[in-house]
Order: sequence, then C-alpha cells, then structure tokens
Amino acid sequence: MLAILEKEGVSQAIIGGTSYGGILTMNLMTQNPQIFKGAFLCDTFCATDLSPMMNALAQLTAPLVKYSWFMKLSTLPIYKRWPLARSYFVDLFDRIRPEESVLQRRAIEAIDYRAALDKCKIPTLLLAGDFSGKLVQMMKTTKEHLSHAQDLVISDSFDPSNLCQPAKFNALVEEFAKQVFEEDAEHR
Repeated sequence: MLAILEKEGVSQAIIGGTSYGGILTMNLMTQNPQIFKGAFLCDTFCATDLSPMMNALAQLTAPLVKYSWFMKLSTLPIYKRWPLARSYFVDLFDRIRPEESVLQRRAIEAIDYRAALDKCKIPTLLLAGDFSGKLVQMMKTTKEHLSHAQDLVISDSFDPSNLCQPAKFNALVEEFAKQVFEEDAEHR
C-alpha cells in the first residue's frame, strides 16, 4: 500500500478493508497513520476474544481450514442468498493454499489492536452485516477503541458485505468519503 501511494504521488487516502482486509487496514492505521485521510472497516474485528470453549474449538478446527472440502461444507450453505459472495468463496476455496491457510487461522487467534486503536485519531467508518450478531458486536467493540468512528449496520448482509450487498456498501463508503473530504476542506 505504501509503495502504491508513493508511486501514484498520493500523500493521504481513504483506505479500508473487509474481513481480513480490515485487519490489514488496522495494521496500517496503527503503523502508518500519516497516510490516512480516513478509513473504513467492514465485517472485521480488532481483537480475538474467544471464550475458553471457543478457543479450544478454534484450535481443534484450525488444521481443517487447509481442506477445500471442509471450507466449502462449513461456509457455502450460509451464502445461498448472496450469489456473488458465494461465487467468491467457491473460487477462493478452489485455490486454497493449505499450509498458509492454517498459519493464517492461527495468527488470527492472536490479533489484538485495541490498545493501538485507542491512540488512533483517523476518521473511520465501521460497517457490519446484520446476519450475524457476532459481526455487529465485533464492530461495536472496535468502535469502543476508536474515538473518531461512526458505525452502521448493513441489513440483509454478512461477511463480506461488499459482496452480499454491494450497492448498499458502495453507497455508504461513498457517503463517508464525501464527508471526510468536506471536513478536510473546512479545516484548510
């Protein structure tokens, strides 16, 4: 991201991500805040707070994420109502890199950006699909650690909302971008 911004001559941008892309965006927000005019985080989380039972289940199933058949069986039934998202996951699982997927799953279990986000002053839009109360709760937890954040729930959506409800997602991000640029112009 830094190389792209430099190559294009852009000093600040609105940067965001959905799901794991949101985690990568939080990493950038905490390590390189100077490049952000604003940020959006969708269907993501700032910390992995699992109960002991859920942590044990996550540890137990981590080796299974390397199998395309397991990921399809456990994921695709959810996406029947969102064909674009379902198609994305079919393609993703057909191209799965087994060992990397296990390492990624295990790394996810150690994520905790809460303390770093407490210091963040970047205007941020938080979005979550309403299909899972867990996504909405994770969004609210993230908001607790961002002083300049607004949160919105996208109806009839799940992770990734940009593929489940692309028109709604795009409209919300576009409106946020307009808001950030208008506020920036007022402060100049």
